[in-house]
Amino acid sequence: MKKIRLVCALTFFLVPFTSCLAYDLADYQYEETRELVRFVVEAVEEIERVGKEAFPEFRKEESKWFHDDSYIFVWGLDGLRYVYPPDVSGEGKNMLTLKDISGRPIGRTFVQIARQPSGEGWVHYQWPRPGESNPTWKSTFIKRAMAPSGKDYLVGSGDYDMKCEKVFLIDLVNKAVSLLEEKGPEALEEMRLQSSEFILMDSYIFIKDDEGNELLNIAFPELEGTNLANKQDSNGKYFVREVLTTLRTEDDCWIEYMWPKPGQTEPSRKLSYEKKVLLADITLIVGAGYYLD
Repeated sequence: MKKIRLVCALTFFLVPFTSCLAYDLADYQYEETRELVRFVVEAVEEIERVGKEAFPEFRKEESKWFHDDSYIFVWGLDGLRYVYPPDVSGEGKNMLTLKDISGRPIGRTFVQIARQPSGEGWVHYQWPRPGESNPTWKSTFIKRAMAPSGKDYLVGSGDYDMKCEKVFLIDLVNKAVSLLEEKGPEALEEMRLQSSEFILMDSYIFIKDDEGNELLNIAFPELEGTNLANKQDSNGKYFVREVLTTLRTEDDCWIEYMWPKPGQTEPSRKLSYEKKVLLADITLIVGAGYYLD
């Protein structure tokens, strides 16, 4: 995706996005991510200013709203699609049942995010680039907009093969923690499903107890049922032991270590976020990481 062309008034830049976003722009590591969020926020502001009169502008080719594989889409909170520049014949359809190649229910997830109190969030799924048939990872930012008429819309835009942000990992872990708190051990089977939201590019959820027993490892299931407390990485680092020690007094932590990418055997540099969750009779540690190489 080529760089999104934002044409903003000076006053637009003087308004800090951090004051109105559930996601603080300062928390993002990459300008590519911040740029995509700004793009969606500007479209939301346009809808909140003129309502559906903004829709024809969103469809104009080679405009700041629609060029190359960059575009804004707009749905109602019932899933009805109002704006889809790559194929306007698809407008007017209800997209609630939309799924990606793995069966991930992205249509319902878009709507759920827009309906939540913050009205915004990220969805990661596999989708073909325009004109291609093979899917690749796509990350889409969703934000709710209220038109002057009082009607709520869902506004979004996405990019392909984005760099993984720390924010994405924190979201992934927090969602897993919430599911564990809701369903207990039954949540583990749900997380194993390919259609679940607990796999993101090379990132995946793993869960152990506070003694180092691996309970869930989506990418390396052969580790489940083993104790990793004395596991060393290729540099001799007792990374699991370090996490267990840290989380005796802290609620969460970051740790860097060497670990193979899914499907590989050679170790790569990995940074993981791990968080403690207290269930009725057990303390679990939920983690997810991304590779730095």
